Amino acid sequence: MEEQKDMEIDLGVLLWNFWKILRRTWWLIPVLALLAGVTGYVKASRFYTPMYQSSASFTVMTGGEDGQSYNFYYDTTTAGQLAKTFPYILGSSLLTDAMKEDMGTDVINGSISAQAVSDSNLITMTATSSSPEDAKAILESAIRVYPDVARFVIGSTQFNMIDVPTLPAEPYNRPSYTRQVEKWALMGAAAAVFLIALAALLRKTVQKPEELKEVMSLQCIGNIPEVHFKARSRSSEQAVSIRTEGIPQGFKESFVSLQVRLEREMENRNAKILMVTSTAAGEGKSVTAVNLALTAASHGKKVLLIDGDLRRQDTRKRITEKQGNGLEAVVNQGVPLKDALFHDASSGIWLLAGDKPAQLVPKILNSPAMREALETCREEMDLIIVDAPPCGMFEDAGIWAEYAECILYVVRHDFVQRRRIQDGISVLEDGRAAILGFAFNQVPVHRGGYGYYGYGRYGYGYYGYGKYGYGKYGYANYGDKADNSEREPK
Repeated sequence: MEEQKDMEIDLGVLLWNFWKILRRTWWLIPVLALLAGVTGYVKASRFYTPMYQSSASFTVMTGGEDGQSYNFYYDTTTAGQLAKTFPYILGSSLLTDAMKEDMGTDVINGSISAQAVSDSNLITMTATSSSPEDAKAILESAIRVYPDVARFVIGSTQFNMIDVPTLPAEPYNRPSYTRQVEKWALMGAAAAVFLIALAALLRKTVQKPEELKEVMSLQCIGNIPEVHFKARSRSSEQAVSIRTEGIPQGFKESFVSLQVRLEREMENRNAKILMVTSTAAGEGKSVTAVNLALTAASHGKKVLLIDGDLRRQDTRKRITEKQGNGLEAVVNQGVPLKDALFHDASSGIWLLAGDKPAQLVPKILNSPAMREALETCREEMDLIIVDAPPCGMFEDAGIWAEYAECILYVVRHDFVQRRRIQDGISVLEDGRAAILGFAFNQVPVHRGGYGYYGYGRYGYGYYGYGKYGYGKYGYANYGDKADNSEREPK
């Protein structure tokens, strides 16, 4: 039963991959169909050789022992023998040599065949050639010389002509260009579908949380549904926030579920510094870090969001349009930590993020001033979320793992291969931080709840959201802003 269930899930994954790739590469089907159709037309027209056929029908009479009288009566045995021997004689070298001598040529431009009607002495002989004149001449010659050649096998014969040879007026193999184009176009479309199916079969990206559980002890602690915008742009990407108007309620409540579970795990470890990272860029780690900070702040937590990706520094613009200082200014430029921290009154979070990419990042991250700044922030904040760089780029994530106390790994649905995720996790394993698990991001939304593979009848996550609402505990309204303005750092 379990094996059958796994097989059904694999089939569902395959079909989902096929549909997803098909939506992106549907144009491949008409393109290959068009190219194949043109190829079929060119082949049918350029390599076409017209062939002509000339046919004659006659009955065969066998001669008596004197060679003068002929027998018109044929029983079944005689007819069967005639049907077998006639094609044999036509293919013999004796008949070919006799026809060459009769036609006065060294080469016969064509071929000849015959078909005997079952249980009769009726024969239909056909000559085929690229020339209509040659087709008629070959047939007439075969009829003339056949009796002399055949008498060594079946005795004396005589033909009683029914349909005499005629000059063919048009080729018998005139191609149907429409049919050829349709045939080749269909083969081209089938080839495109095969390529798409092959790509779906070979796709090795992570599409189920269970796929990671099979190869590593990394649990899924949250599922974040996919959010669609009418126009995908950089501005819309920045707008993937619980504060954005029109964001689905399920997206907001997924972060409530994730934040509550992370809070419980961190309280058990007496931890305050949470590092959020991923395998590659584009998996949504920054969106996850920002929305976790917003969610925790809306629940009354004093939250500090640090842009730990010093090579890019784009976290600040997700919160505010005001410019400010980040870790580089504190470590290298001597800016006091109090002056570098920015409090966003609209969201209730504190921000330590710069505007421009930093230089000599490893030197900044390994400096004593860096550790001192984090220790000061830890004393003043309830929660510190570090938007760290991806693990697959440089060594920055590994250094951050030495400062962090807990790690949330973001895995985007159907985006990165499982092998790359394993390599990314290995970068963090040497650090002192505990990897709490991973958040499965951009899970496809379907009717009847969200999540392509489903996460239980009553929802998913720690206090999951699904068909019957979320959890049994109430949470603060997202519109309620926490007032942390009086709790400024020293």
